[in-house]
Amino acid sequence: MIVADSDGRIEEARLRLARVGLENVQGYLAGGAKAWEEAGLKLDVVPQITVTELKELIDTRPDLQILDVRRPAEYESGHAPRAISTPLAKLGDLIPRLNWQRDAQTAVICAGGYRSSAGTSILQQLGFKHLLNVIGGTKAWIDAGYEVEMPAEIVAN
Repeated sequence: MIVADSDGRIEEARLRLARVGLENVQGYLAGGAKAWEEAGLKLDVVPQITVTELKELIDTRPDLQILDVRRPAEYESGHAPRAISTPLAKLGDLIPRLNWQRDAQTAVICAGGYRSSAGTSILQQLGFKHLLNVIGGTKAWIDAGYEVEMPAEIVAN
């Protein structure tokens, strides 16, 4: 289900989701989140954080869980420290196998912030309670000059 504030954004979301293998969109919410709120229905909100805030959390919170929902090749090209690769298209299948703490603070990052937003929605459905979406994603992380980690086999080559 897509929630967006215009038909153009709905179509953009559908196309972006299809590009990462999520092709089972069932519909959209007419009128977006505003219509939902105006109907008096509960709305869950995921806090949005900057890469600077993520860097501070990485430096001060050893218990912070970080999920990178990009494709494996994107992840292997460099990722935020401690981030675990869990591609968005496989998130629902992989998370139950990872033994992650659903009550722990969990930051979700992608390339630019779009897939991570979808990822936080999936994680909410799986019972995660303290989610953070990293706006700007790995691109903003790199643009800010923060160090990226590389898989050992790539670093060695």
